[in-house]
Amino acid sequence: MKPFLIIIRGYFLLCIVTGGNSGYAQPALPYENSIPADVQLFWKKTREQLAAIPQEAAVVPVNEALPYKKFFITVKSLDNVTVAGYLSIPVRGEASARPWPVLVTTCGYSGNGQGVQLSECQRGYAVLQVYPRGQGISGNYFTINSDKLSTALATPRGYYYQGAYMDIIRMIDYVVTRPDIDTTRIAMVGTSQAGGISLAVTALDPRIKTVVAHVPFLCHLRKAATLPSLAKTLLDRAGANNEKAFRTLDYFDPYVLADAIQVPAFISAGGKDLLCPASTVKDVYDKIKSKKEYQFYPELPHTSCMDSYARTWVFLDRYLLNPKQ
Repeated sequence: MKPFLIIIRGYFLLCIVTGGNSGYAQPALPYENSIPADVQLFWKKTREQLAAIPQEAAVVPVNEALPYKKFFITVKSLDNVTVAGYLSIPVRGEASARPWPVLVTTCGYSGNGQGVQLSECQRGYAVLQVYPRGQGISGNYFTINSDKLSTALATPRGYYYQGAYMDIIRMIDYVVTRPDIDTTRIAMVGTSQAGGISLAVTALDPRIKTVVAHVPFLCHLRKAATLPSLAKTLLDRAGANNEKAFRTLDYFDPYVLADAIQVPAFISAGGKDLLCPASTVKDVYDKIKSKKEYQFYPELPHTSCMDSYARTWVFLDRYLLNPKQ
């Protein structure tokens, strides 16, 4: 790592740039022998392509009046696309030094917002908020010119979520290089699009030890395309609600990847959700063979839920803060 100083609006900030992959050896992949062979091969090659790209991580402390530490991060991801995010770290005070568990999260389909608020780090977690290519602050480095779900479906290579999933994994590649992060306690947490991405990335990356997905998008897309849902609306609009499109979507669907999820999972769904139907979410849940919990809210539309939020922290505390329980 090579530190240097930059000046932003009169403030001196320490920036650290990392090159290469910091000696990270790609672990055994959880999806091997558990999902279709062509899907396995696609993700194996995709991971190899990502591993060949230097991280070039740039880390800038954010100068804000906060009760925790906040950093702005950029990394190079698949196809040399730059993606950005934020990392929050609790202020330890007088407690003895110990690496933090980290919650990795991302944004909803609009591309904005936070899956887990950075301030939640004060519960005893680091929070890594990633904005996949073209979304949120990553839009400063990459432009999305069409709908993410329903375009470029001729082949899985180059489809939006191939890069988006790797963007999350590349940020994890960075965060595991930090001495203040416990690499054995990493969780994916998200709602809507972030929930679907969380499930898919958990299937693809064995470093993730637990996953939480609330009203997740992208689940069982073949079925969702036959029901009132965001997937059907977008695919119908694009004239892509057909078998050719599904052959590509299968590579990215948590329903197809779910057999590879081998860690504790908490999933929730709403009975009045007309964007991400509960039955598609339950289908993914049913395929997961590890420890799992499912919470169904009959009257819940596609929105956040205080009960699910409270249960999320109980679940995370059980498996990350007190992993022996």
